[in-house]
Amino acid sequence: MQHQSGFMLAVMMDWHYSPYLGLYGGLQRGHGTAAARLRDRPEHASLVYACIGRDTRWDRQVDDRYTYLARLLRDLRLDPAPVVAQLRACAAPPGPDDDDNRFELAAGVLTALAGTGDLQAREALRDYIRDGTRWIETLEGLCDEWPVDWWDDLWETAAARIDAEHAPQLWPHSQPWQRWYGRDRRLDTVLDAAGRDRPRARTRRTDLAAASDDELVGHLLAPGAGRGSIAAVLRHIRCRGHPVPQLLDVAERLALARPPGLLGALGAQGRLVVPLARAWASDPDHPLFLDAPHLLAQHGDVQDIPVLLAALDRLADRWCGHDTLTEGLARILADAPDSAHAHTRARLVRQLRGLLIASPHSYERASHLRSLLLLDATRTTRVLPFFLLDCEPTVRLLAAQHTPLTDQSRYWIIQLRDDPIEDDEVRHTAAQRLA
Repeated sequence: MQHQSGFMLAVMMDWHYSPYLGLYGGLQRGHGTAAARLRDRPEHASLVYACIGRDTRWDRQVDDRYTYLARLLRDLRLDPAPVVAQLRACAAPPGPDDDDNRFELAAGVLTALAGTGDLQAREALRDYIRDGTRWIETLEGLCDEWPVDWWDDLWETAAARIDAEHAPQLWPHSQPWQRWYGRDRRLDTVLDAAGRDRPRARTRRTDLAAASDDELVGHLLAPGAGRGSIAAVLRHIRCRGHPVPQLLDVAERLALARPPGLLGALGAQGRLVVPLARAWASDPDHPLFLDAPHLLAQHGDVQDIPVLLAALDRLADRWCGHDTLTEGLARILADAPDSAHAHTRARLVRQLRGLLIASPHSYERASHLRSLLLLDATRTTRVLPFFLLDCEPTVRLLAAQHTPLTDQSRYWIIQLRDDPIEDDEVRHTAAQRLA
């Protein structure tokens, strides 16, 4: 069954994921098993170009593919020229039907590939900064990933190309703009225009940081408070490091407006929110009815199992949103005696295995893997080595921490430790396992 998200538009109705047990379907989903299989079947290497030619991520904001696809290009010794051509062919700004997302994917893969030492990919991106249409987003992306000396000399190109119309796109306190400020008057003028409204925002954040708990909750109910300011207050409450029980007194008043960050702030209240969440979960007409199970997954206990199962049933035709619920259930079941809730435990394990291999939403994969390590450790540990090649760094981290050290897994962990484009935490964990 195919599922849609806000990032995959209606035109995708004619497109389908390939079967998850097949090689192409596994590559689309970023599975380590598919990467391992492809290394043994280089005659199918063209599938890597197919995966770069259409973005198959379920949620482009969180699902990771750049490092995964760049590694396949490198390890299979594939020519990056088709990816460079794709970048150039997609130079125009994206339109409303840009469901393939070919530009961003090509730029991200080339940025990661350059980090492996591929000079062709590095020079292709530097050339694009000089004459490409979407050069600003490309420049900002590679500055996040590359060493400073790979991009610092591009400041003259940027100063020559920058214009007043670019100001709304820029965050002057991020790189490369922060580093380049003061080098060119024309560039500084545009950066000053981009940062004109920033000081007020920083002052507001400072005021909130100094506010007491009562003052923060008072800001939530202030006349004329907009969604943005309420979201900022809720963010501060969530990050306080201690419960703010006063929030629970006004939760009902905030619930109808559903401001961004409300669920996170409520979750930060720990067990204090459980009685309210149970009441909300029992009332289908309550505005927080669908959110309450997620709070109970974080802080509830065995009496909340039926609520969590019912919430999972409501997600039967969706890929998103399982992680919090399944992790909560796994936590509760792992603390219960093995003989208790055996049927529920078996059902959850089956569901987690299905999500682990079939879901294209790779961001939740680490959560499913953690839950399976709690509930079905023996069988899960046996397949952990393949997750060392997964697309998600959090999955590779889990695998590096727990996989049995066979000759094959040791070889892959050495690769993680020594790969310049690997996430720092994964590299550190791999080094610890090998020490």
